[in-house]
Amino acid sequence: MTMNHSAAAETENLLNNNGGVLAVLKIALPLILSSSCHAFNMFVDRLMLARYSQEACAACMTSGLTNFTLSCIFVGTVGYTGTFVAQYTGAERPERVGCSVWQGIFVAMIGGFLLALCGFFFSEQIFKYFGHEPAVVAQEVAYFRVLCYGAWSFMIPGALSCFWSGRGKTAMILGVSVFTSALNVPFNYMLIYGKWGCPELGVAGAAWGTILSAVCSLLIYGIAFFGLKSNRRLYHTCSGVFDKELFFRVVRYGLPNGIQLFLDIAVFTIFVVLLGRYGVAVQEATSISFGINNISFCPIMGIGQTASIMVGQAVGSRNIAYARKSIRSCFVLMIIYMILCGIFFCVFPDVLLEPFARKGDPAQVQVMEYSRIMLKIIAAYLVFDGANIIYTSAVKGAGDTRFIMFLTIIMGWGVFAIPCVIFYCLHFNFWWLWGILDVYVALFAVCSYLRYLSGKWTRMQVIENSII
Repeated sequence: MTMNHSAAAETENLLNNNGGVLAVLKIALPLILSSSCHAFNMFVDRLMLARYSQEACAACMTSGLTNFTLSCIFVGTVGYTGTFVAQYTGAERPERVGCSVWQGIFVAMIGGFLLALCGFFFSEQIFKYFGHEPAVVAQEVAYFRVLCYGAWSFMIPGALSCFWSGRGKTAMILGVSVFTSALNVPFNYMLIYGKWGCPELGVAGAAWGTILSAVCSLLIYGIAFFGLKSNRRLYHTCSGVFDKELFFRVVRYGLPNGIQLFLDIAVFTIFVVLLGRYGVAVQEATSISFGINNISFCPIMGIGQTASIMVGQAVGSRNIAYARKSIRSCFVLMIIYMILCGIFFCVFPDVLLEPFARKGDPAQVQVMEYSRIMLKIIAAYLVFDGANIIYTSAVKGAGDTRFIMFLTIIMGWGVFAIPCVIFYCLHFNFWWLWGILDVYVALFAVCSYLRYLSGKWTRMQVIENSII
């Protein structure tokens, strides 16, 4: 009886609303669904482009990754605004929330301007060095250039969304994500295939469709942030726009987060570029496999955001016990979801691959065989990938961004990118590169967990009077 009572008490403790699974789900579920909308957008892009042409499908992943890699420094810095919002919320200082968001908007405007210049001047120079087939390179340039011109349409809504995510009011983010994802489908259909009186733009049409839906999200966030009287009064969303001290503090803590994100995506981009050198069939299979992988990855990003929010609020209120319990709850949810995804990837790969098939195209037979094997390799690292997201998000939510940045430099380049380049130069089969990916993800997860266990993050915060 005593053991049963103890087990029941432990279960109740895990599920209750004080940092338990239910409290995590209340914040996480909208973010999970919102991240799933992002995965859905990428899935739709690749699905429509796969049906358009093999070159377009092969190009969209490398080109999209390259664009995201270059924007990561700004995206990561802008996104870290949410940690400031969370810690000011936990410290019960709402008057500083709106000003924090404004600093993120300024970073987003700078980033959007620089990305547009990059797209205008360097698009062709970047992709001619990748060594891909000429027909693919032309598609990569077109997709990349449009995304660079519209970078501001992603970054500014990213800053504005921190106003809701940092306070744990994530239903707003879900609503905007669902609405804009619904718009992305007809925008893509019109512009990729040239329907309803629109020109047929192919791969560039997919990029324009994504930008148009992002502009719609900007309008919704902007109206809610600036237009609601309650927000202006309580959170000062329209006053104290530029705060020099706060701006540089956002950059101080956010920039390492942006650099870490840049380095993380950069090494992954190198991996994808090298695989593209093995031929268009391998490149298309990689694009399809990682498009499916987003089904598992993006929802866990939502749980990672939740971990960062809850740690930020707990650090702001100096309630570390609440933070630890929240992270444990996030980990439980991650384990359940990733195991289910791994089973599905291994047992039912054809169900996931069938929508990408081009009927009557014999060139896709090898692509699909490669994709089945790639999904099994991805399944092998899913739990490690999820642990990595949870624990890095947790410590960054307190302000521990520099350690994660240096860890990414050491692990990303020393364990992943450089070995991949060496194996490619030595003419190893491309499956060896996939094996290196599995080892890298697992080792990074172990290091992230050890950093969390060290507890240094419990003595940090990014708002005024922080203890560093």
